[in-house]
Amino acid sequence: MAIFHLPQFEREPFSQYLLRLDDYRAQYVYFMYEKCEIYDVVLQWITHDTRTILESMCYGAMCYLSVDDIWDLFESLPWHQWQYEYASESSVCPFPSPYDLHTQSPCIDQFKDVCDHH
Repeated sequence: MAIFHLPQFEREPFSQYLLRLDDYRAQYVYFMYEKCEIYDVVLQWITHDTRTILESMCYGAMCYLSVDDIWDLFESLPWHQWQYEYASESSVCPFPSPYDLHTQSPCIDQFKDVCDHH
């Protein structure tokens, strides 16, 4: 049973959830929570989507991980999500589309000029 309630909001990135968790813990510095207690809170209150991602990152064997391994998993998820978002945003193809290649190609223009002269 979780020792406190801190639900993850829908569409809230896991990194923001972890920051809110740290802020919450900072408010109650006199309460020293064990890692396993915080782990229980996180697993009880994260969204289904986040839990699915975490499970997939450890091939469905999250229940077999040690508390330290779970924390490593928690800390690595925001990094993986950031890398994915960065790759998605910067994945602009440096090459023009095939249609643009034909309209902008100097070779095609030269070929048209040669054909026009004959």
